[in-house]
Amino acid sequence: MFTEEMFQEALRRPRLMQPIPKVLTNRAEPVQVMDEKQLQAMTDRWFDEYEAYLAFYAKHGIDLAWTLDWAKKYWWSWQARDMSYNDELYTQDLRYTDVTSMGATIVGLDEFVAYNFAFFDAIPDWRYDPIPGQFAVSLHPSGTTTIMIRYYGSGHLVGPLKLHPYTEDAASIPGNGAFVQFTATDRYHFTPDGRMYEGDTLYDALGGMQVAGLLPHPNSKTFKAGMRAAGLATKVQTLLTKRTARARGVLGS
Repeated sequence: MFTEEMFQEALRRPRLMQPIPKVLTNRAEPVQVMDEKQLQAMTDRWFDEYEAYLAFYAKHGIDLAWTLDWAKKYWWSWQARDMSYNDELYTQDLRYTDVTSMGATIVGLDEFVAYNFAFFDAIPDWRYDPIPGQFAVSLHPSGTTTIMIRYYGSGHLVGPLKLHPYTEDAASIPGNGAFVQFTATDRYHFTPDGRMYEGDTLYDALGGMQVAGLLPHPNSKTFKAGMRAAGLATKVQTLLTKRTARARGVLGS
């Protein structure tokens, strides 16, 4: 049985491999890094703030206490790398999308677990830290609930980070050991009985790869030359596609 003590122990336990940089510089503007103590304190504040949010709604006759229990169990599962409570968190036919799913939909708990462990394997010290004040809860007449949360993801990209379908032979983002820290937004949709049946994660993948040093600095000649080359390749491909379509009579002259 999941307990408050399990949650509190995970909240206090350090995860990040040391050392970590104070500033991430491979961006158009330098990014100040939040260290582990700051991240732990931020997550602590978020849960305190969320409890106050729920108390406010309870005064108006709206009981959302179950969402706090869900959030603690969900957060713990990511920090502890433990999926043993999945049946209490998600429906069996859960549908989920992520930047790494490349437009595909992750379907069912088995695929969802594979997606989770793609991150755990690539970033073993991954932290998930929600940002105070940056969440929203929507109640729907159908009895379903939607929660959106913005958070910091932090850790070292040991890699490789597998892409969909997250199998051993899947394409992947190479790991280089770099420390990454960036924000993302999750959206969770819940059934009336409090299990997530659909969701998605959105973040700046291009910015994340720049932070990790997998792309050159955006102001560098190398990056600009690469973008020009990509633009030229796109123009050539577009011309070839149009020429092929005309040859088949699909387009007019």
